[in-house]
Amino acid sequence: MVSTEEILKNFPAPEFRKYQKQAVTLINNHFNSGGKVVILEAPTGLGKSLINATFTRTFKSFYVTPQLTLIDQILNDRFLAQYFVEIKGRQNYWCTLDPNATCDVGLCQRLKEVRCDKLQQCPYYMQKAEALVSFTALMSFAYFILEGRVQTDFSFGRRDLSVIDECHNLEGHVVNSVNLIISPYAMPYDLYMNIRTLLDKELRTQDEVKALVNTVMSQVEDEHENMIQLTMLGEELSIDQAKSSIKLNNWKSNATRFLETVDETEWVWQHGWVTFKGRSYKTYLIQPLYARPFTKEFIWNRSNKFILSSATILDPQNYVKQVGLDLSFRASEIKHIKLPSIFPVENRPILDKVIGKLTYKYRDENMGIAVRTLEMIMDIEEGVNVAVHCVSYQNAQEISDLLDYKYNSRIITQVPGTRKEALEDFLSGGGKVFLSVAYTEGQDWAGELCEAQVLFKVPYMYVGDKRVARRLEKKEWKWYRLEALKQVIQSYGRAVRSKTDVARYYVIDESFIDLLKRTRRSIPSWFAEALPPEWRRIIGL
Repeated sequence: MVSTEEILKNFPAPEFRKYQKQAVTLINNHFNSGGKVVILEAPTGLGKSLINATFTRTFKSFYVTPQLTLIDQILNDRFLAQYFVEIKGRQNYWCTLDPNATCDVGLCQRLKEVRCDKLQQCPYYMQKAEALVSFTALMSFAYFILEGRVQTDFSFGRRDLSVIDECHNLEGHVVNSVNLIISPYAMPYDLYMNIRTLLDKELRTQDEVKALVNTVMSQVEDEHENMIQLTMLGEELSIDQAKSSIKLNNWKSNATRFLETVDETEWVWQHGWVTFKGRSYKTYLIQPLYARPFTKEFIWNRSNKFILSSATILDPQNYVKQVGLDLSFRASEIKHIKLPSIFPVENRPILDKVIGKLTYKYRDENMGIAVRTLEMIMDIEEGVNVAVHCVSYQNAQEISDLLDYKYNSRIITQVPGTRKEALEDFLSGGGKVFLSVAYTEGQDWAGELCEAQVLFKVPYMYVGDKRVARRLEKKEWKWYRLEALKQVIQSYGRAVRSKTDVARYYVIDESFIDLLKRTRRSIPSWFAEALPPEWRRIIGL
C-alpha cells in the first residue's frame, strides 16, 4: 500500500494540470483497496502519460504502447524521458560482428561457431539488459506480446505494473498477433510457390481450413528443420536464409496456436491478393473472431496491476468483455475513471459543412459536391496546414483527381509506398493540404503543424472483411458503429494538444450525423460540447 501523499511526490512534472492530481488519487485509492485494473479515459491534452508515469515511478513496470510514434513522444518529453528505458525488437539493432546485418539475423544467428559476448558486444542484448534492470521498460505492444511468448533466463517475466497507453485498439492488436497468413510475404517465397496450388480450392468449412494448415505446417516444419541442420553442420546461413528461418518459426508458432484453439474458439478466413515482385498471388488470412480467449496469456498474466489509458473507451462494460478482463479479474477489481477536457471548446469547434452521404449508394451523386466543398474549406483555410481524413488510398486519389488544378501546389496525396515522406512534407508547413489515410491516431500535430482538419468520409470498417461481416451477422452493430466513432474522435484530437492550440474540424459526410444519432449515449461530453448546436438538438444531446 502506497499513501497518496507519497505517490504524488512521484509526479514527473513540476506542477499538475487540472484533474491530474484527482486522477492519481483515484487510481491509488483503487489499488490500495485491492483493485487490480484501472481504465483511464481522458481526452487528448489532459496529460495521461504524466499520470501513468507517476505510477511507473512507484512500481516496477512495463510501459506499452501500440503506436511507435508515442514511444518517440515519451523519449522526447523533457519531464518523462529520464524515467524510461526503451527496448525494441532485434531487427532494430545492428550486429557488431556483421555491420550489414541486424541482430535478428546477425552472425551468431547464421553460424554455429560464432558466440559473441552478448552483454559486451550485442547492441540488442546490451539494451535489453539495461531495460531488464530499469524500473520502467518502454516497448511497443508487438514486442510486449512477442517477448512474453518466449520465456528464457533473459526474459522480463512478470512485473508489478503494466501501463498500456492508447489501449482502445487492444482487441485488434491481439487478433493481429495471432493471425495466420499464407502469402509470399509471410513465409519464404520458394515454400509459398510449393504450396500455392493448395490455395486454388475455395475453403468453405473449418475442417478444410484445418487440413490446409496441417499440410502447410508439415512443409514449414521440414523447411525449418533443414535450416537447423545447415547450421548444425557448420554451414553459414545467408542473411536471406536467416530471415526465412524467422518467418518459418513465426508461422509455425501461430499455426500451432490455431490448431490448438480452433475447436474451442471461432476463427474466420478469407482470401485476398498481393503483388510480389511484380506478380499477383493469392493469399489467405486466418484469424480469430475475438481476442478474448488469448488476452489472459498475452497480457493479463504479465503484471499484478494494470493502467489502461485512452481517450476513447466509449463502452467500458463491453470493452472489459472484448479484451477478456472479466476472465482474469473480478468486477470489483476493475475501475473506470473518466475525465473531462481541459481545453476551451471555442478552440476546437466542429463545423457543419455536410453535403449529403458518401456511402456507395450516394457516392456518384455527392462526390463532386463534396470535393467542391473541400475546395471552399481550403480557400477559407488558405495559408495554414489542413489534414483531410480520406479513409482509403482510393478515396484520397479520387479526391486529388477531382480537385481543381489551381490547388495542385498545396495538395499532398498519400500513397502506400511514401507514407513517411508524405507526412514529413505536410509537417514542413506552408499551407499544405494532406489527403491523409490512417493517420487518425498517434500523431501530435500541435500549433501551426495543423490548424484545420476535414472529416471527408466516416471511417466505417469494410463490411466485405469476413471478420467484420461475421460480427455483424451476430448483430454486433453497436460495436461496428462505435469503432467508427472512435476513429473520428481520435482524429479530432490530433491538432489541439494544448490550451493555446486552435484548430477547426470540418465535417463533409452527412453519415456522421446519423452515426451520432445511433451512438448518442456513448459520445464523450467533451466531444459533444464541440458539436454544432443544431446537431446536438437533432441527436438529442
